[in-house]
Amino acid sequence: MMISCYPVLAAQTKLPFYLSGVGISDPEYHVVRENGLVSCQILFTRRGKGILRVDGKELVQTPGSIFFLSAGVPHEYFPAAQNAPECDWETAWTVFRGAHLNEILAELGFGRWCEISGADLSGCESIFNRILSAVKDPVSGGERCSLLIYEYILEARALMMTGKSGSGGLISPALKRMEEQYMRDITLEELAGLCGVSLQHFCRVFRAQTGMRPMEYLARRRISEAKRLLNSTDRSVTEISALTGYSSPTYFGTVFRRYEGTTPSEYRRSRVL
Repeated sequence: MMISCYPVLAAQTKLPFYLSGVGISDPEYHVVRENGLVSCQILFTRRGKGILRVDGKELVQTPGSIFFLSAGVPHEYFPAAQNAPECDWETAWTVFRGAHLNEILAELGFGRWCEISGADLSGCESIFNRILSAVKDPVSGGERCSLLIYEYILEARALMMTGKSGSGGLISPALKRMEEQYMRDITLEELAGLCGVSLQHFCRVFRAQTGMRPMEYLARRRISEAKRLLNSTDRSVTEISALTGYSSPTYFGTVFRRYEGTTPSEYRRSRVL
């Protein structure tokens, strides 16, 4: 089954994200793009096995594999078993553009390319099918696709951060530790050790995948919990400080103001009123 839709690019080019093409390739063929695409691309495997070559790496693609390629990134991909019908490679691909897309993707932590395997792609499959449906709407399809592309990007980002393998999966033990034990004194060395990599490599991958430093991620998790406690309990600010990993209430107040623009006590009063 081969499906491909290439909408006419008109008014939707003014949108932050707009679809330039979407489809299913069954079987996928041998693609060589020495200069990359003019669009960004997200492609995931629905069936079979393929190979992605990018930046000197050769990455096996099977069901549960998904990759993102920024515009202009040279790449090649092809079925792993040439001329073997029983091993045909079926892919679902989406290509998209946007006037400020590169800046937005960089802020979200995407590099030139990202790839992960062994992920649950049910969310991606659902969004992809909705894009396929929306692109057929000649009246409001462009706007609907724009919203869906952003949703698709965020879904892919979540997978790259917390999936089972690849550079995104590398940081998942650290994310789990910070989510579950934010009230403890957690160090960068501890987090890097959990992931089995050097401190420098851990910090570099973490920022690439999340768009923030590890300690900033931890602080945001703690402040989120502090806000919940301020809203839902009568515990003192000093108690909440300790419960969210801050031994010094003064420092807790400084961090809280940095993210919320107000002190914990002022925040509580404003919520009560």
